[in-house]
Amino acid sequence: MKSNLWLLLIGKFASVFASSLFTFVAGLTVLKNSESGLQFALVLLAGTLPRVLLSPIAGVYADRLDRRKVIISMESSSALLFFVAGISSIFIEFTLPVFLLISFTLTTLSTFLSVTLTSSIPLLIEKDQLQKANSLMQSIASGSSIGSPIIAGALFLIVPIPFFLISSSILFGISAILAAKLSFVKKVKKEEKTPMKEELKSGFRYLQKNRPLWVLSITAAFLNFFFIAQEVLFPIVAVKELKLSAFQFGFLESTFAVGFLLAALLHATPALKIIYPLATTRYSLFVMSILFIGPAIPLVVPMSKSFIILFFVLQFLLMGFFVMRTNMPIQLYIQTKTDPAYLGRVMGVLESLAMGIMPLGMVLFGILSDIVPIQWLFVGCTASLLVITILAALNLTDEIKEEKEENSTLVKDVSLKTAE
Repeated sequence: MKSNLWLLLIGKFASVFASSLFTFVAGLTVLKNSESGLQFALVLLAGTLPRVLLSPIAGVYADRLDRRKVIISMESSSALLFFVAGISSIFIEFTLPVFLLISFTLTTLSTFLSVTLTSSIPLLIEKDQLQKANSLMQSIASGSSIGSPIIAGALFLIVPIPFFLISSSILFGISAILAAKLSFVKKVKKEEKTPMKEELKSGFRYLQKNRPLWVLSITAAFLNFFFIAQEVLFPIVAVKELKLSAFQFGFLESTFAVGFLLAALLHATPALKIIYPLATTRYSLFVMSILFIGPAIPLVVPMSKSFIILFFVLQFLLMGFFVMRTNMPIQLYIQTKTDPAYLGRVMGVLESLAMGIMPLGMVLFGILSDIVPIQWLFVGCTASLLVITILAALNLTDEIKEEKEENSTLVKDVSLKTAE
């Protein structure tokens, strides 16, 4: 339903913008007041930990409860959280513990919201519109994440903290009102309630029994692990090794988000419609694995500063495109091949796997960057990604063949009906 799509897009924009606004302001305020990298990292950790721990539980509740009510209640609770925080900040000066508490609470609410909303998309949007809906949702999220730091950064020195908090409250309130208007086009038969522990296990068991879903889940977790490596290693390459300025580094960091945003918009058009999700994932993974080595090239090949910047712009635009080209078919396959009664638990397990491996990547590559030459770390990551891609492709060979046969049969049937 078209009305559902617009409600989702506007609501997504408002809630992501509100969350990004707070995250930016909280981090910058703590860093400015304390000048402590550790305190800044603690704020980031408080915004990550609940997602790792609670995603599977959020998935269980998404499958157990009325999804529409869960979405509305999480949006409303977030609005109330920022309203109370905004009023409180008028009378007291916020310190690190307060920011940690707000960040932890917000991420807890956002985890339940995100898992429920993602698992609800196939129940709100018709199957032939899923790619367009997912692409536009990704575009909105990217646009909000890019825009909110720019606006917050411009206003940070002239606008008090209560303004940001109350603004976030209003945005979440708008999202809650829009969520109340959502109309589910499919009904899910609720299973008989079982103990929480058993339901948590059932999500893992469902994934493990469905081999393609399990292979995609493990592959996605490893992708997150190596992309954390890029987040840790690229700043060292740009600032320490290549001596790029802070402005140049910031500009290059933004090009990945721009590439991701452009790719999301392009995937909403018929020109990039994904017909074979598994086959598309396979070739996109191969291209992305090869692109991963890019940041190491200027370390071994002499280049002028301007050519380095141009090289990285092209590198990250392409990387942003192929990350989307990899994520989109995986998301489509999971949404269309998962029993709707298990969608919440499956999404919860996926999010927990993806987020849970990130802290390990941060620590490991942070340590290795002081021991191993950076270019060799990129070589090692690229080789590892290629191995993972080959193993995933080999494990999905039969499913890729079946996928192509099914679609070929469908095309023939449509052609015959058209001829008649």
